[in-house]
Amino acid sequence: MMRVSLTTMTRRTAAMLLGATMLGAVSFATGPARAAEEIRIIATGEPYGLGLKAAAKVFEEKTGIKVSVDQFPYSDAYNKEVLLGTAGSDEYDLMVLDCIWLPIFVKNKWVQPLEPLEAKAKQKIEWNAFLPGIVDAYDVIDGQHWAAPIDFFIEVLAYRTDLFEKAGLKAPPKTWDEFKVYAEKLNDPANNVYGVVSMPGEQDGGYSEWTVRLASFPMPPDSTQFVWDRKFNAMLEHEGNGKKALDRWLEIKPFTAPGANEMGYAEATNAYMQGNGAMYINWYGFFPDIENPETSKVADKVAYALPPVETLDAKRHDYLGGYQIAIAANAPKPDAAYEFIAFVTSHEGQEIMLEAGASGAYRTDVYDNQKWLDKFPFLVPVKDTEVLVPLTSGLAEYVEMQRLIYDQLFAAWAGQKESGAAIAEANAGLDELMKSLGYQQ
Repeated sequence: MMRVSLTTMTRRTAAMLLGATMLGAVSFATGPARAAEEIRIIATGEPYGLGLKAAAKVFEEKTGIKVSVDQFPYSDAYNKEVLLGTAGSDEYDLMVLDCIWLPIFVKNKWVQPLEPLEAKAKQKIEWNAFLPGIVDAYDVIDGQHWAAPIDFFIEVLAYRTDLFEKAGLKAPPKTWDEFKVYAEKLNDPANNVYGVVSMPGEQDGGYSEWTVRLASFPMPPDSTQFVWDRKFNAMLEHEGNGKKALDRWLEIKPFTAPGANEMGYAEATNAYMQGNGAMYINWYGFFPDIENPETSKVADKVAYALPPVETLDAKRHDYLGGYQIAIAANAPKPDAAYEFIAFVTSHEGQEIMLEAGASGAYRTDVYDNQKWLDKFPFLVPVKDTEVLVPLTSGLAEYVEMQRLIYDQLFAAWAGQKESGAAIAEANAGLDELMKSLGYQQ
């Protein structure tokens, strides 16, 4: 299997590998003293943190309970949260977790279910107010709620309206065939503009670019997503779809910028913001900076649509991602922690989050409010989704699974393997992994 250096490895993999080496005999320093009426939150460094801090101020005014929000870089946050859980620490009441982390935190009993707290709470979480599908995708495990959405996003196509107009293209590509044609037509290396910005150099980014194409094909039988079925059998070779999706990704390689092999989320987003690409598919959680004229040269030149599909007559599936807020197993103030979740996910809390710039709208009513659609235009395509598909689908060790597949995808991208051989090896490795973890009988 190809080795991937930490410089090109996704933050998620680096975090998982580092965290895994630290499990076992772990000591954890006692956190700073807290006020009598205070709850503490540990979170990653993403923009939703701005919203949490704004909501915390209003919550304190309403309840007298102080809320402290500590944000750390993505990998550091994961490592610290793993240490907190392993050590049985009571330093934090609330943890914000990437959706792909929550299953392993539930499996290891590092967070607690919300039902016992909800039963005695005055203000309850309005589960029916969330965008349909996002709670069931990640927050309900073994029939209990373990977290609530605090940030939500899907993959979206960003495209340059000025370049489209210049090329005589009147609408975004709707199929992958069109996407390739558009990429070639818009490719203009002489002016440092390329048809597509891609990010094969980072695990999660490259894997996502493949899965967004994989989701264009019919879902395998007895499955809730496209990589494995309900019995945890690998589905990468089902009807050749894994190879077809990889070939779709490889066909746009000639129209990507030089150095794409080293690009991840940050590098690709920056390249697009600097005007070096005509089209860019990514989780829309990375798009707020594109709309910011202080950071982006293309802020007034971008429109958004759902990614292309293989055929227009098939049912559409879109993967969903985001961050979830959970209560630590040893939270000193679990009742107050639940009360804060109920507040920040309420209509008022969502409005505060959006006003502060946290664009990952998780409540349905946001998508009928033109104010927010104007402020965050990349939210508009969400209304056109048909079926939202979870990433993890019952597998706690998601990052390990993703790394195994990404190694083969990148080998094909780098020209080290044929696409069919890469998918065959990934499929066999996935079956072996599922068996070793005890999922597959």
